[in-house]
Amino acid sequence: MLHRMFVVAALLAALAGLAGAGGTVEGLPLHVKQLAPGVVRVWVGDQISSTAVCAIATQKGIVVIDTTDIPKFDQAFRQVIAKELGRSDFKYLINTHGHQDHTNGNGVYADCQIIAHERVVEMMKESQGNVARQITWRTEDIQRQKDQIASGKLTPAQKTAAEERIILDTLSIEHAKSAPAPTFPTKTFTDKMTLDCGDVAFELYQAGGTHTKSDIFIFARQKGILFTGDMMCDKWLTDTPGCLATFAVHTGEVADYPVLVRHWQALLDRGGEIQMYVPGHWNGELSAAGFRSRFDYLQALLADVPAMIQAGKTFDQMVAEYTLQAKFPQLVGSPGIGPNGQRISIEHLYLIHTGKISMGQALWDMIRDDTFAAKFTPLRADVLKNRSKYFFSEAQLNAMGYVLLNEQKKPADALQVFELMRELYPESWNAYDSLAEAVYATGDKPKAMKLYRKSVELNPKNENGVKWIAKLETELK
Repeated sequence: MLHRMFVVAALLAALAGLAGAGGTVEGLPLHVKQLAPGVVRVWVGDQISSTAVCAIATQKGIVVIDTTDIPKFDQAFRQVIAKELGRSDFKYLINTHGHQDHTNGNGVYADCQIIAHERVVEMMKESQGNVARQITWRTEDIQRQKDQIASGKLTPAQKTAAEERIILDTLSIEHAKSAPAPTFPTKTFTDKMTLDCGDVAFELYQAGGTHTKSDIFIFARQKGILFTGDMMCDKWLTDTPGCLATFAVHTGEVADYPVLVRHWQALLDRGGEIQMYVPGHWNGELSAAGFRSRFDYLQALLADVPAMIQAGKTFDQMVAEYTLQAKFPQLVGSPGIGPNGQRISIEHLYLIHTGKISMGQALWDMIRDDTFAAKFTPLRADVLKNRSKYFFSEAQLNAMGYVLLNEQKKPADALQVFELMRELYPESWNAYDSLAEAVYATGDKPKAMKLYRKSVELNPKNENGVKWIAKLETELK
């Protein structure tokens, strides 16, 4: 057995480096990489963080792991996979989670059994309701990328990334406007399942709670490969890590985390069988050490945050004291591990263990569901009456206000959020500054001037306020 594992490891090491371009797909360079005998990985782009589709040849047929957000890519990938493996008997498709860039191409494999965690269907249905917003966002992103290219300030790699982003956004808009019906998984599971394909067994484990609530680990046992989806990586191959940019505890429920810990620990215990860790996007790599260190980090967060709450720590105290530098110095600078993810994790676990209602999430739900007009006023009244019932922060309210002001183009709604922020933080110069911007957007320049003056009074170093005062003095003359 030891000799066999050594041979497998040697083969994997030799084959993993064989990657090659295979022409183009919709104007993007096509790449094909053999991960092991009978295992290929296919993706497009040299800089963008696109989904890497994997395929494994088995006695019962080809098993595909994930699709992309552009079915045109998947149609091309299917042909490439068939050519690379020398066969076309596609049998199964497994989705690592429910995000569109891993499920939109499911229809290309409608002739296969599609397997996923039971929460994937819910996530796919939710995405259907966000199509209009996605079209708007991608249209704006195309213009941003064009402006950056026109500036002449981008490095060659950044220019390539921007050009590839424009192609991807354009194709995504085209796909969204075609209003395709989603192709849902045909077989789902809750905790774990095994897919027996004769010479290869695929062990599927629920792993929700970090990236999404629907994530799974996929262990192709006889190939020695563990597929981890978008949960993590510990090396970025480009400056655009995309979905792999942040590792955080932020999507699970109380019952999810013991399951995630149990399954993750079981895979760590079998680490000698795992020769390769494969993330869901091509421009990230994961090592055995990175896989273990993120598990240790997860366990520490799950234990320490409730302990700090029990000890009477406030959220602000936890954020100030429980820092990466103080608690996890070995992870500082590690891909996906940063102060923002740390804060997100603490906030999520704080909400779980205190039962408080997140104001930020409540506002986002209103924006997403277009129910702001009906729900904000009663929410505001309840927040002011029962403050201890809610979790909120100035930064959170400020961010939601600017979503309404800049992305949604609804200054009157943004004004209401900033008014509430000022009521909750009456001594904050930034609350006055943000409110002034929303008031100006509604056309009331004298009131905006008054608010900017108050902001600068509270913080004489507020350069933005000083500039706006000068601007308004000119306009009001």
